[in-house]
Amino acid sequence: MKLLGSICLASLLALTPAAAVEIQLAVPQKTIYPGDLISASMLTARTFYINEGQGGGYVRAPETLEGKVAKRTLLANQPINVQAVEEQRLALVGRQIRVEYQEGALAISTVGSVLQAGALGESISVRILDGGRTVVGVVQRDGSVKVNGGS
Repeated sequence: MKLLGSICLASLLALTPAAAVEIQLAVPQKTIYPGDLISASMLTARTFYINEGQGGGYVRAPETLEGKVAKRTLLANQPINVQAVEEQRLALVGRQIRVEYQEGALAISTVGSVLQAGALGESISVRILDGGRTVVGVVQRDGSVKVNGGS
């Protein structure tokens, strides 16, 4: 009899709807395709009702996506998963890039070939075209790579 009572109670709890909360999430105004650069004019915020604690996987503020790139298709009026966007790659594999080294008054600038893609602030490998040496540097805002001493 006790077993039957606990089964009935468990089935009642399963039927009780979870607490839904109102949340604002970023959504595209029109479909955005993979590789598209995202601008603020492409996005808006929309209200959704979701189960408490399930909003962490979605972008809340549209302005946080400005300048990022879609990794997969973002459908119009649908929430944007945080893993569906990435930073814009400033250095692309196989492309030539300016490599800069500076220590005190000494400044050296040369050209290299990108060995691994990278976004702003990421460390990447670059092969120097004059001599073939491979160095590691950090991608700069202008698309160049800054190499530290000892690389």
